[in-house]
Amino acid sequence: METMNWKNSHRIAALALLACAACAHDKIDTTKPPTEKDKSNVAVTYEKAIGEKKDQNYLEATAVFEFIKNNYPYSQYAALSELALADMAYERDEHIASAAAYQDFVKAHPSHPKADYAAFQVGMSYYQEKPSDLFFLPPSYEKDQTPIRQALEAWNRMVVAYPKSEYVVRARDLINDCRERLMRHDQFVADFYTRHEAWRGAAGRWLAIADTYGDLREGKVRGESLWNAAEDYARVKDLGDERATLQRLVQESPGDPHRARAEARIAQIPADAPKTTAASDKQQAQAATAPAAPPPNPASPTQQPQQETPSVAPPGK
Repeated sequence: METMNWKNSHRIAALALLACAACAHDKIDTTKPPTEKDKSNVAVTYEKAIGEKKDQNYLEATAVFEFIKNNYPYSQYAALSELALADMAYERDEHIASAAAYQDFVKAHPSHPKADYAAFQVGMSYYQEKPSDLFFLPPSYEKDQTPIRQALEAWNRMVVAYPKSEYVVRARDLINDCRERLMRHDQFVADFYTRHEAWRGAAGRWLAIADTYGDLREGKVRGESLWNAAEDYARVKDLGDERATLQRLVQESPGDPHRARAEARIAQIPADAPKTTAASDKQQAQAATAPAAPPPNPASPTQQPQQETPSVAPPGK
């Protein structure tokens, strides 16, 4: 029995060596022009590269995919190789590179059967770079939201360009997630202005939140934001803007818990109350050195109202 086991183990080892030798023999020499055999077997070459990719042999796979792109530009496998290269960048967490590669694929092949997938992956690439919520760091909503804005823009483009794609449902869910994140960041900025008594900067930010994200949380965001904006206008005695903002709350958020108080306050403010546009004395004194407010969300579906420059530097955009 021991003799048989010894013979079987050697037979298996010999077969493995032969298999390895065959694999080595089948390697594509990407440093030389393709042979006639290569040209007639581009599909086989592509499948070999896919095998290397699955085995995470990224250097070998990259060389072969690039070989196919450069030598068979009119083959269907050239486009598939471009997509595979983008996928490998994504798998290696090279998200900026993968976003660019997926975008290039969509631009070059907008009608390709996998163009919708590539367009979706542009958003996923940016989304993977979103701020983290590690317990020992500030909350993600306090940090730079550029990756979230880029992901939102990408998914908004994707659902418009490919409305029948199988990825639309997931893209819409992620769009809502991005908008919620951006809304929380803008709330943080508005609170920051309020804490520093930059009332007009805060009011402008609350109005922007109402216009851009008011539909979130079943419309509760709109009413709460309009109420906060009205309170900030009241602090600088801008009766005209306060009244106009409260009227918006009553009209646009009739179920808001602040409605009764808003109506009572509207009754106290003259209908012809002027709107104050001048900054407070404190803001005017600091206007020369005041940095600009954060720019409006470029991915927002509606244009945000112009905001007065606050007298304090806002946190990260």
